[in-house]
Amino acid sequence: MPDLGKGLAATVADTLGRAIAGGEHKPGDVLRTEDLAERFTVSRTVVREAVQALQSKRLLRSSPRVGLTVRPVSEWHLYDPDVIRWRLAGPSRTALLDELTELRGAVEPAAAFAAAKRGDRGQRTKLLESSARMRAAAAARDRKAFLEADVDFHQIVLGMCGNPLFAQLAPVTEELLRGRSELKLLPTAPDPADAMRHDAVAVAVAAGDPRAAEAAMRAVVAESLADIHMRLDARDVKG
Repeated sequence: MPDLGKGLAATVADTLGRAIAGGEHKPGDVLRTEDLAERFTVSRTVVREAVQALQSKRLLRSSPRVGLTVRPVSEWHLYDPDVIRWRLAGPSRTALLDELTELRGAVEPAAAFAAAKRGDRGQRTKLLESSARMRAAAAARDRKAFLEADVDFHQIVLGMCGNPLFAQLAPVTEELLRGRSELKLLPTAPDPADAMRHDAVAVAVAAGDPRAAEAAMRAVVAESLADIHMRLDARDVKG
């Protein structure tokens, strides 16, 4: 799926995509180019470029004599990182966090199992290095470094499992991890226990123990979901 890139059209696409994902424009609503140009104070050419980006992500449909129609959510490219980011910024974020974590729970333990069977020495070394970076970042209470190492860790596992369909889910996992950070659904400082759970995955994969790797990754995903709900519940109580 194409990246939005930079520029005025990208800004319009991002703002409009966020509005659609947030429910401001509901499925079936009709949008007109001239109205959008006036709304964003841009030319129709810029609007058309923005619309093309949203059409590529299947948020909008263009029909003769009708104009632009917002598609049902079920037709959107739901794995697209921009679509995930827009939905996480909207009112359905809690349901989406559950859905994304459920997807991770179905895929990542199986990916860890396969990685332990198929990964080569170089890949195993990279995974161990990534988990070591997570431990170091947790010890230093460095949230940014921890997040970057966490993203790398899951990308490595999905990439080394030998299944290209699993590997293409890496951007989904990355957007969920970064989205949690932006939504302030992570600990104030990295949790050393979380680093150790990831380390257990890396050690099992490096040892070529598929079942241990699968179980360890399942624990990682399960704890992630429990932590998300704990923080959302605490936020609701404060609110």
